[in-house]
Amino acid sequence: MNRAIAATLPDLDQARREIKSVNGAQIFSAAIREHLHSLATRYFDQVRPEVSGIEDVDAELREADTIFQELHALSRKNASKDKCLRLLKSAKTILVRLEGAGLSRGARQSAETRTTTDVLIIESLQDICPAAALSYSQALHDLESDSRLSYRGPATDLREALRETLDTLAPDKEVEGMPGYKAEPDAKRPTMKQKVRYILRSRGFGSGQLAAPESAVEGVEEMLGFVSFSASC
Repeated sequence: MNRAIAATLPDLDQARREIKSVNGAQIFSAAIREHLHSLATRYFDQVRPEVSGIEDVDAELREADTIFQELHALSRKNASKDKCLRLLKSAKTILVRLEGAGLSRGARQSAETRTTTDVLIIESLQDICPAAALSYSQALHDLESDSRLSYRGPATDLREALRETLDTLAPDKEVEGMPGYKAEPDAKRPTMKQKVRYILRSRGFGSGQLAAPESAVEGVEEMLGFVSFSASC
């Protein structure tokens, strides 16, 4: 659930950046108009079917339909720069609302099979990193399926939930500025283990309290990575 929305949101931001860079009040760029057209097409082909089964979002769907219909119309002419920016902003707002409704629905549907810990993790991640909450929720949803043939998808989603959470709580630049930081061999950026160390130190944990959490995140990363790799072979 909500994979199409998650894929569309960054594209909306990219379109806004492209349009903001336009000089003048109108858009004459064929590339930008094609980008707007592809966004409208993606909404009706991928996003709408994905969210149409969510309860109590009829008003949001009508609003989203109208916005993307307008974007489609604007993609066929030299449209107003300001109008395109307003519509793209509105499109992002409504899709985020629909994404949240989908997450809530998934949580309700799985309430009987998910543990209290799972629910608390999802709620916490929604506040910290909504993308991670989505990945974690999707993994649980897939694991609950009676017809699962492979665990590659859930493993990848769980790994992404961990990575995105650590990236949010421990940005690369802040970790690299940590006293005593030294890049791991062959690593182009801080590792998950180093991010965990940064997070715990910033919260007042002493050196003697770091080993177990660091080992745990390394183990989780290796295990999930192994499942993903094995499933692809």
